Amino acid sequence: MMRNLRLDQNFRPGSFLNRYARLLISTLAVGIAAVNLPAIAESPARSSVQVSAFSAPVANLPNGVYLYGQSPQPEQIGQGYFVFEVNQGKVVGALYMPRSSFDCASGSFKQNQLALTVVNSYDRSTNPFDIALETGSTVASTEGGAEKVSLQGFHRIAEISANDYRMLNTCKADLQK
Repeated sequence: MMRNLRLDQNFRPGSFLNRYARLLISTLAVGIAAVNLPAIAESPARSSVQVSAFSAPVANLPNGVYLYGQSPQPEQIGQGYFVFEVNQGKVVGALYMPRSSFDCASGSFKQNQLALTVVNSYDRSTNPFDIALETGSTVASTEGGAEKVSLQGFHRIAEISANDYRMLNTCKADLQK
């Protein structure tokens, strides 16, 4: 049964994690994942898993600043966006919906997902938030071959606005404290 998006009124207004992710996560939990929704998972506690020496390499994005959105166009009301910077596999960024507050996130690439910790902008609580990675064909680069990596269920947006950089820089400064 698909839930009405108006259910987000029960959550704290303005929080991307509460307004989008929790609704999506609860929807996925009841089996809607089969209709090709973004593969995002939240777990109350991450546990360490032993990985054999023969496991697949960790998918990663090259160093730089990225903007991904549920919509391929920026600033679409009701759509979620993630602006972030990658620096040697470490990620810092902001999850937001246009004309709303934003939550800061930090984490790293782990196997086939981007494992984040999101800091709620209102009460400073932290929540784990994982985004599945999609890997594509090998593309040429100056370092030999590199696998194309993207966030599952999100579209890469090339133009990063001044407001995106403002949120990113706020999160970078906030998370360095």
